[in-house]
Amino acid sequence: MTETAHTQSAFFATGAGRIVRDVLAAIIALAFIGAMVFLAVMLTAVFLVIAGAGLVTFGVYWLWIKVRGRRSRGGPEILVATRGPEGWTVDGLGS
Repeated sequence: MTETAHTQSAFFATGAGRIVRDVLAAIIALAFIGAMVFLAVMLTAVFLVIAGAGLVTFGVYWLWIKVRGRRSRGGPEILVATRGPEGWTVDGLGS
């Protein structure tokens, strides 16, 4: 028997060697599938965290606009309360 034939017969062994090889192949395949599922779960979780942070940021901005209002580009408008003929006014006209 040549060395090549001996190596092939040892690699494609029957009995316990073949069972061990098959079990190891199954374990490696399951580990690979598990790693891919784990990666998919982690990427989904990261996406959900980023999307949630974006929604919270948008909600805070929306609330800030509702409470404080938009600022004009020319600076804040200062309203002066003056006494008019029909009471106090803050219309900014000074009358």
